[in-house]
Amino acid sequence: MLTRVTELFDSAGWVAWPLLAMSVVSLALCIERLVFFIGLRRELSSSRVAAAVRAARASRSSAAGPTAPGVLGEFVRSMHGAASGVSVGEAAVLAGAAAVRPRLFRFLPTLSTVITAAPMLGILGTVTGIIESFGLLGSAEAVRDTTAMAAGISEALYTTAFGLTIALVVLFPYNAFRGSADRALEIIETVGAAAIEAEAASQPASPSASNS
Repeated sequence: MLTRVTELFDSAGWVAWPLLAMSVVSLALCIERLVFFIGLRRELSSSRVAAAVRAARASRSSAAGPTAPGVLGEFVRSMHGAASGVSVGEAAVLAGAAAVRPRLFRFLPTLSTVITAAPMLGILGTVTGIIESFGLLGSAEAVRDTTAMAAGISEALYTTAFGLTIALVVLFPYNAFRGSADRALEIIETVGAAAIEAEAASQPASPSASNS
């Protein structure tokens, strides 16, 4: 098995090595993101989100408790920190969301780059393999050993297959992680909307409104 893999890499040429590095890095990042989103799903369970919404509606201080863990706690603390003693508004909610966004979308740009770059590297291997094959055909000497041409053609085919395989394998978890991040951000912003609602409800009615 190992011998067969070595032969494949020899046939694919130098482009196979950066493709291998991309596959290893992508696998590690996908595992890290999978573990993160599994934990985040537990953190953003309906019961915990409902408790955070109740806390935001009941009291600004309780919602911003310093012991609140995870992404949700970071969002609440950042939101109330951005308010700076003033009523929580849309700007504070946006600031809180901006504070947790890097954690939600961490490594996703890297995975997106791999999805784009892997097929391009495969095409590069195709081009170099074809150039090598045509270089043999255009040489002054007659091509008697067809294995030399076969090596160039194999390089073209293998690198294209490697690049497309890596892109396809990474594409599905990337889309799943991106969707999970977007849903988590929506849930987190729901807590912010509850805090804004609580602030609006706690404000005393204006004199004109009470007279009317």
